[in-house]
Amino acid sequence: MQQVDRKELYGRIINGLPVALFVVDSSFRIVEFNRAAEEISGWSKEEVIGRYCGDVLAGNLCGENCLLRGSENLEKPCIGREAFITTRDQKKLPILFSSSGLSDDNGNMLNGIIIFRDASEIKKLEAQKKNIISLFTHDLKAPVAIAGGFVARLLEGKAGPLTDKQHQYLETINREISRLENYILSFLEISRIESGQMELVIKPLEISGLLRESIEGFRLQAAKKDITLQLEMADDLPLLRGDSLQIARVIANLLDNAIKYSRAGTIVQVRVISDTSSLTIEVTDQGIGMDPEQLEYIFDPFYRIRGSTRDAGGTGLGLAAVRAIVKAHGGTTRVSSELGRGSSFFVSFPL
Repeated sequence: MQQVDRKELYGRIINGLPVALFVVDSSFRIVEFNRAAEEISGWSKEEVIGRYCGDVLAGNLCGENCLLRGSENLEKPCIGREAFITTRDQKKLPILFSSSGLSDDNGNMLNGIIIFRDASEIKKLEAQKKNIISLFTHDLKAPVAIAGGFVARLLEGKAGPLTDKQHQYLETINREISRLENYILSFLEISRIESGQMELVIKPLEISGLLRESIEGFRLQAAKKDITLQLEMADDLPLLRGDSLQIARVIANLLDNAIKYSRAGTIVQVRVISDTSSLTIEVTDQGIGMDPEQLEYIFDPFYRIRGSTRDAGGTGLGLAAVRAIVKAHGGTTRVSSELGRGSSFFVSFPL
């Protein structure tokens, strides 16, 4: 039986993988690029070996945004993240990727390994699914509104007097119908934002006044839980170009979320940080926090934090709306959290 050289065996395995794979050295220069990576990117292995990976793939997570750069735990794999790369013919291609690093005893990166696959078809299916759900949700509006209207008439005595028990039951039905209407309207609004059908009214905006106004509006809600709201920002913040109504909604959702999941007697802090290219609003609470596994899904519609209290309420759509609105402004959202210690939500807008 013919013995295959180990190096040749590794080469065959790498080139035979059904997913794209490339490896970078400590300077982020490409040292391996398999056949699937060639097919997806349009670059040949000979063209990319020795080149800086960000120059070749030009993705949204290249350069300073690279997940391997400055990571505290290089060897902990990052699995199933969404991103895009730029192919050789300058097309932006959505991908799903996973990455991990190999480090020395001092924690310095020796090599980074990234595998990815073309996510174009997945994105098409997701868009079709969202369209179907949006149409279905839209069709629910009318029967729910009609049912609510008849319940309101009954409560007004239009069909005759009610007993106390009947009135109590109808009040409960009316409350639940109102909640369902809010679910439907929130979901439809998110769908419109994500599909680009909601037109933003972009104007120069003084974010400091908007933040002060929003925080004052939440003082009473916070006081009920003995929560202190703090605002920290510079006096000379740059003007932000955005839709004031939608950005106010972002701030309101973040504040509502922070208060909702905070423990009584704690602090919710709002900070504003700006540089030459972006303005970031950070909302930090001292609440229940989240497991690392939950962070990936926290901005998904209807997702609820595991272990949250029943009286927290909400639709599970607030943070989904935050992400959709910020993305429509060309910005980004992220979250950091520690279970039992609280969470920090960051929304960044381009200047």
